[in-house]
Amino acid sequence: MRERRLVLLAMVASLVTVATAFLKLPTPTGYIHLGDGIIYAAALAYGPSFGAVSGALGSTLADLLGGYFIWAPWTFVIKGVAGWIVGRIGREKPRSTMLLSMVIAGFWTIAAYALGTAVLYSPASVPAEILGNVVQVGSGLAIGAVLGPVLKSISSEGK
Repeated sequence: MRERRLVLLAMVASLVTVATAFLKLPTPTGYIHLGDGIIYAAALAYGPSFGAVSGALGSTLADLLGGYFIWAPWTFVIKGVAGWIVGRIGREKPRSTMLLSMVIAGFWTIAAYALGTAVLYSPASVPAEILGNVVQVGSGLAIGAVLGPVLKSISSEGK
């Protein structure tokens, strides 16, 4: 059973990488992508450790593949914590709590990337970063809200 869970984790982390690296729109400080939705869905379906690991590894790999090397350490922590938050607060809970978990993770993501932008670029770049992350988190919430219950229902791992 552990092998099956490890394979599933690798597949989800790969999906996060693809949704992040290839389904994206460039912004002045990075890019907007669909990977958050996969992270949120996996965390809701499989729990906090699954969300944390798939988010941290998948998103960091996307940064490395895309040439955003400077962001890789930030992304590892930010996306790992976001996945953990969603899984810890939202898994096996009513829909309203699931949505709340993604909103909390979204605020974490927006604030953490704003800090990263201020450190790596300049505080003047923060408003553009916040705007892009609000769009990204919003699309992630929509995807996670729909895909999370679907993942859970089709996999015995989610039960």
